[in-house]
Amino acid sequence: MQVDLARGGHTVSPPFQAMSTTETKQQTPTPAEIPFTTPEVMRHYVTDTGKILPRKYTHLSAKHQRAVTKTIKHSRNMLLAQ
Repeated sequence: MQVDLARGGHTVSPPFQAMSTTETKQQTPTPAEIPFTTPEVMRHYVTDTGKILPRKYTHLSAKHQRAVTKTIKHSRNMLLAQ
């Protein structure tokens, strides 16, 4: 709502348009949302020998780094990644 102080009254601005429900943006999943069944995606966070890269190299937040580590270990236990 905009206030018009010169006239002493209020002017109502037009309502904003709500986003259409048919438009959905494709967002890339955060590292916490990467499924353990996709080892090709997790290769960004693992060395060639299979070691998990530290935050220093992945540039992830602590929360996302823990999620990635958990996902990689889960994938290893399921014998999906090496």
